[in-house]
Amino acid sequence: SLVLCALRAPAWGQDAREPIREQARSAAGSIRGKITIAANDDFTEQMMEDRSLYRYQSGRDQFGKPARPYRLSEKTVVFIESVPGDTVYSPPAGHPALNQHEMLFRPLVLPILVGTTVDFPNHDNLYHNVFSYSSAKEFDLGRYPEGDSRSVRFDKPGIVKVYCDIHAYMYATILVLKNPYFAAPDDDGWYVIDGIPAGEYNLSFWYGRKKVTTTRVIVRAGQETPMNFGY
Repeated sequence: SLVLCALRAPAWGQDAREPIREQARSAAGSIRGKITIAANDDFTEQMMEDRSLYRYQSGRDQFGKPARPYRLSEKTVVFIESVPGDTVYSPPAGHPALNQHEMLFRPLVLPILVGTTVDFPNHDNLYHNVFSYSSAKEFDLGRYPEGDSRSVRFDKPGIVKVYCDIHAYMYATILVLKNPYFAAPDDDGWYVIDGIPAGEYNLSFWYGRKKVTTTRVIVRAGQETPMNFGY
């Protein structure tokens, strides 16, 4: 069941991933909160089960080892849907990575600003073939071995579903967002989005494979808006 509340949270360190902020702090506010997950991760449990049953000759030994469960920071994102105006946001110079590791994609969901280039490094001692048929970005990187990495630039906002052509259970989502006001939580569930221009926005909570909810929030200059999410 979905639980949504707006309660004032205690102070904490800014451990969540934060994009570059381009607005003046004096005219900006922030959103802070905690994400609490109480339900069982049915979709990740199924993914792990499918992984354990899969057999691939050169990687058989690795499949015998249990994979690390996804951390909260790897499967949850909070983001503002849109910001009024014609501001152009510059993508980061560095490339975030969607890793292939332990026969899984990590993180399970990766938020990026439109225009960002993502690296797809292979950390497994067998071949992977990363591809997507999503309308926001269609690509096929071909088969490549451990230690190799390939890159894709995402120039159109939208949801990009990523798969491996060799390992059918492997799945991840790239959220290509229109503005830099998004955050993944730390592993305790705390998140912060700073430098938001004052105004009223739709704030969305994404968990695993889907957007769970969207709620209306008001951000005031120099103030903090508390918003907690639960699922």
